[in-house]
Amino acid sequence: MATRIFSIIAFVLSITTSLAQELFFAPEILFGNRSHTYLHLVRYHFNERWSVNNLTQFDTEYTDDSNNIFFIRNTATYKLSSAFFTNVSIGVKSPGHFATASLQYRFSKEHFSARYSAGTTYQIGFTFEQSLVVNYTPQISRDLKAYFNLLAIANLDFQEYQRGLQQLRLGLVSRKMAYGIGLNLDQFNNTSKTLSNIGLFIKYTLISEI
Repeated sequence: MATRIFSIIAFVLSITTSLAQELFFAPEILFGNRSHTYLHLVRYHFNERWSVNNLTQFDTEYTDDSNNIFFIRNTATYKLSSAFFTNVSIGVKSPGHFATASLQYRFSKEHFSARYSAGTTYQIGFTFEQSLVVNYTPQISRDLKAYFNLLAIANLDFQEYQRGLQQLRLGLVSRKMAYGIGLNLDQFNNTSKTLSNIGLFIKYTLISEI
């Protein structure tokens, strides 16, 4: 698992040299009580309307591989207006592969942003998927901000709450680095199986969009 993580990091870093002016790359590591989690978002803008992104997560327990989680999703996004976007995604996860189509609403003000998406995901059958991302970074001093970030995803079909996750980050931002306390919660098959992981995280924005 660690080899896969380092291979992905090396690949992403190799392409930043030629695309540095257009690329956003933000890796994060959470050292938790149950496992360590590697997460990154890579986003590239072709123009004002079109962009693509890659979201990758690996979650590996310290002593047991039975609950390892991996998730890789590639998304193409088209800007309909200043607030509404369409997304088409394909990816692989534990278990299987999937495809998603969704409509997204975005809202942002100074130091605050929120994104809500709703659509359908196909993996064996169709499910209704919703996601919410909230980010709040109020200024504390000239070079320091508070950091609040929440990611929540719910995947439902006609019979059950198939899959859910919540990721919360609380801490500080100094220049391009965020750090603090992180909490990951995962639910599977009507919460018949749940996982939790709490610990310290560090996130660094290597390349910023222009």
